[in-house]
Amino acid sequence: MFRALSSRNACKTCAVGMGGQKGGMVNERGSFPEFCKKSVQAIAADLQGGIKEDFWKTYSLPQLRRFSPYDLEHCGRLVQPVRLTAGSQYYEPISWDEAFRGILAQLKGMTPDETFWYFSGRSSNEAGFLLQLLARLSGTNNVNNCSYYCHQASGVGLKSSVGTGTATIELDDLEHADCVFVIGGNPASNHPRLMHVLMHIRQHGGQVVVINPVIETGLVNFSSPG
Repeated sequence: MFRALSSRNACKTCAVGMGGQKGGMVNERGSFPEFCKKSVQAIAADLQGGIKEDFWKTYSLPQLRRFSPYDLEHCGRLVQPVRLTAGSQYYEPISWDEAFRGILAQLKGMTPDETFWYFSGRSSNEAGFLLQLLARLSGTNNVNNCSYYCHQASGVGLKSSVGTGTATIELDDLEHADCVFVIGGNPASNHPRLMHVLMHIRQHGGQVVVINPVIETGLVNFSSPG
């Protein structure tokens, strides 16, 4: 685990990793040690064993729907394709060849613009790259991921108010700020590096204004798991 954390890397969660190609356990500014729980979660998930084949015979679809996100996450890694046949209450493991044949048959029955390619924000950067490449080779640019759905509202709001829907600053810029507004975010859980910067601002006499309908514990106590 330590070797995985301290080696040069590209994090599955943020694409930078704890130090990225500079080496692990440092932040973007080179400070050591910096520890990101999102990186650890991604690595721990990869270290899990695969889901056993009898799992799919044991748990029906209604039972799986009652699993919490935590329970589902700790069932193991999905190491083989599964199929849900119409009318069945159980997923059925199938071979990769069978899965590819089924996907190819569906794609052959459509024009490229009738397809939509979506990849999860919890998948790796490599998987996302390969999926969009396959989509473009098939003749479409109908490619999307969760960031569009998660950030579309903020992107539209920012563009209408400041002229751009993307970030205009870097994390390092915040170290020179006297006042920072955090609107609708939970950096203690989702952006530990940002949480560290906010803590530094407070320690140096700056102000952090939080606007959020949800009371986030990390932003009340100004503590970070990272």
